Amino acid sequence: MGAALPLILSVLLAAPAPAARSAQRRPAHGARFEAASARLNALKRDRVKRRYHQNWEKAIKALQAAAVGKDAPVATLGAARARYALYRWSARESDRDAALRLARKAERLGARDAAKLSAAIRREAGEDRPHGVRRKEKGAVAMARARGSSARAPAPAARVAPRPPAHGARFEGARTQLKALMRDPVRRRYHHLWDRAIRALLKTAVGKDAPVATLEAARARYALYRWSANEADRNAALLLARRAQRLGARDAARFAAAIRREAGDDHPAAPRQRKPAVATAPSRGGPARLPAPPAPPPAGPELDPVPEPELEAAVADLKAPPALELGSSNGAGTASIGEVRAWAGEDYTRVAISLDHWVGWQRFELPAAGGAPRRLALDFRPARLEGSAQARRVEGDQVDRVRSAQHDAETVRVVLDLPGSDDVRFYRLDDPPRLIVDVGIRLAEREARDSARDQATPTPPPAGGATASAPATSGEGEGSRRPVRRIVVDAGHGGLDPGAIGPTGVREKDVTLAISKRLERRLRKAGFEVLMTRTNDRYVALEERTAIANGKRGDLFVSIHANANPRRSLAGVESWVLNVADDRYSTRLAARENGVDPDEAVASSDARRILTDLDARSATDASRSLAEQVQREITSSVRERVGAVQDLGVKSALFYVLVGARMPAVLVETAFISNRREERRLASARYQEEVAGAVARAVVTFAAQQDPRLAHAP
Repeated sequence: MGAALPLILSVLLAAPAPAARSAQRRPAHGARFEAASARLNALKRDRVKRRYHQNWEKAIKALQAAAVGKDAPVATLGAARARYALYRWSARESDRDAALRLARKAERLGARDAAKLSAAIRREAGEDRPHGVRRKEKGAVAMARARGSSARAPAPAARVAPRPPAHGARFEGARTQLKALMRDPVRRRYHHLWDRAIRALLKTAVGKDAPVATLEAARARYALYRWSANEADRNAALLLARRAQRLGARDAARFAAAIRREAGDDHPAAPRQRKPAVATAPSRGGPARLPAPPAPPPAGPELDPVPEPELEAAVADLKAPPALELGSSNGAGTASIGEVRAWAGEDYTRVAISLDHWVGWQRFELPAAGGAPRRLALDFRPARLEGSAQARRVEGDQVDRVRSAQHDAETVRVVLDLPGSDDVRFYRLDDPPRLIVDVGIRLAEREARDSARDQATPTPPPAGGATASAPATSGEGEGSRRPVRRIVVDAGHGGLDPGAIGPTGVREKDVTLAISKRLERRLRKAGFEVLMTRTNDRYVALEERTAIANGKRGDLFVSIHANANPRRSLAGVESWVLNVADDRYSTRLAARENGVDPDEAVASSDARRILTDLDARSATDASRSLAEQVQREITSSVRERVGAVQDLGVKSALFYVLVGARMPAVLVETAFISNRREERRLASARYQEEVAGAVARAVVTFAAQQDPRLAHAP
């Protein structure tokens, strides 16, 4: 009944309306089908909307509602194809099953090609042979394995499809597909594509290819872990490595040992100490403390471990590709140029140009002449523009207008009209790929330096003899005193970006949002104005977060995150400011938060060029002073009210979310979600409240240093 409900409703809704409402009749079924098909095609082309399952559901339901009369066969087949396309995105077996049911229904309705679609789906799922035949073949293969033979089970005589290729060829084909996925900077960001490629590789693990195919699958699963930071992927890699070792694969034992060493599981477990039966007494009349975890190991050498050759070889194909020349796409074909967004502040404007994959691009400038302003042109080739040419005005003083158009058959040109002589900076971000253009940075820095020199004279103490310590000024702008009234709180990750995932499935994006909301309430109670970059589970691009802070003229920027590291024993709290990372640990952490691989982070000359100007003011004493306050408050509060915690200190790295911030900015790693004990802490409301309260107290202390009238605690 449930499957027929949409059809029944469509028939009822399509019934003739009363004569009094004849002007409100629904369009003909053909028009309804065309409209539903157009809506579905638009969804498929939209890189943002197509990531959400509910958008596919609505479009498919609309198409099924149009499956009436002469349009029923083609509309039902279209719905089947759409449902299968959704399965390719979601990797949900229920979506593929629904696609198969719709294809069979379309076949019954007489749709041409419906039988081919349903047969193809069954072949992909391994259901293209009768159940009894499959059981006999599996039994024959099992007997052959028991005899130590690599012979194949005989195919039934009635089967007319061509025999599958020899296992050697199948294995090579699956490995080639996996390597292509690992080298594709766009497709390798989707977990279900890795799952599919690894499953295809494991299907070839038969006979003489079983050891090497299983080991390759283990290496692929570990490479996926390096992208996902999901402990389940590394555990699966270890299980596969052990299976390959049992099958006799060479190097499997070394690979498994390297995974255990990285995770800190290469030492025998210490004997458990008997815990006292008496609970810890409450502190200051508050609730009883949680059981104190054992002190974590020293953080020094573990934070920057020596790379494991076996593990680095597994991720060799994830190396960042070289920069592309104009006209090159690294074999990915023509890029699609989508939305061009702009955020304007008083001292700079940020423009983001989105692509579906990277192609070569170049910039050139046209000076002001003949009444036309100075223009910055960006050419992308090979590329096509989604939709029609656009021209939009931009608020602010740095950019008047942004235009995008198809310049020729293979080139998309984006033009920025620049009324002044502001300097321009470029850098690239991924997932999805986009080119960021910042206009007005150098002028803003010069004004900030001038302001700092003007305010660098000693400040007299306030009335009543009270004194407040002020951060030392470095002459670079943000170190100068200025009242702190508006706080921007940034909850890391969100939406389609889950962040790191703990051993039991706790997601970083959920933890950061919970802590940020608690921090917002405390800061508002303390009298501050608070702006949130996100208040729900939605995706906010990295470049948009600081643009929000700058556009709203925030006085402080605090980004909340949860840490993750391959070594499960690592634990503790650390705070970060913007600077170039000069050690492997900092580079790897920044790469995870930035959504790039570590090698790309190291080679990111674009971002490093930004910091030749930006690090003089974005990682100055003011940001470091705020980070030290935050670090001190969190560690002392957690020790007093929760239990032992490792203080990992204040560090610096190249976090894109902090790039371009025009105010003191810090990124707080509240705990290691990859550590089981700290994962439980992060998921608890009590720990979230302690962290939020500690950060709020640090902000109040920092604000009081800038303006002693704000010396009150939340």
